Amino acid sequence: DDHFTSLHFTRGCGAVSMQITMAEKTVVIKTKMGQLRGLIGQSVLSGKSYYRFVGIPYGIPPVGELRFKAPQPFGNWEGVRDATEDAPSPKQPVFAHPPGTQNIDGEEDCLYLNVFMNGFPGKSNNLKPVVVVFNQGGFVFGSGNSKIKGPDYFLESDIVVVTFNFRLGALGFLSLENEEVPGNAGLKDQTLVLKWVHDNIDSFGGDPN
Repeated sequence: DDHFTSLHFTRGCGAVSMQITMAEKTVVIKTKMGQLRGLIGQSVLSGKSYYRFVGIPYGIPPVGELRFKAPQPFGNWEGVRDATEDAPSPKQPVFAHPPGTQNIDGEEDCLYLNVFMNGFPGKSNNLKPVVVVFNQGGFVFGSGNSKIKGPDYFLESDIVVVTFNFRLGALGFLSLENEEVPGNAGLKDQTLVLKWVHDNIDSFGGDPN
């Protein structure tokens, strides 16, 4: 295929591989969790290309018996997981949105994050600084999805950017002070994201420290 290029890099004990399909502008990266298929995006500010992997699960869907509970790590997967489309935003009350902002309904299955970077990790140990972007919205509304919170401004610098969703409102912060609804699930989601970044971001060329 004239539109296909495959590059492979190795660093330390783990291998990082990249495959680019020029016709579709998709990329495949090998991480500790499994392979991800992302996209090559273009900055609306500078026109520069960047790599984007969106809708990466960091927690098991917090539904059913896991509703209101501390998040459970998602773990690994087999094969190549699609990371080209944003995952659902968190469930949130429409009335909570200030005038002039986008109304978001969302879903309970929302524990996903996104990673953006200017360059692909290679043989070099020159890992990039990492910026983790938290939602505004007072723990009631908001979304880390790329169509709402894009990485373009941050990627004017040579860094790795992570945005994410966490549980909001009652689903994230209701507490009955018992085992069923212990409280602060949304803050525990945030803590799990930071642990995920520490454990996995080097696969994307980011510095876990």
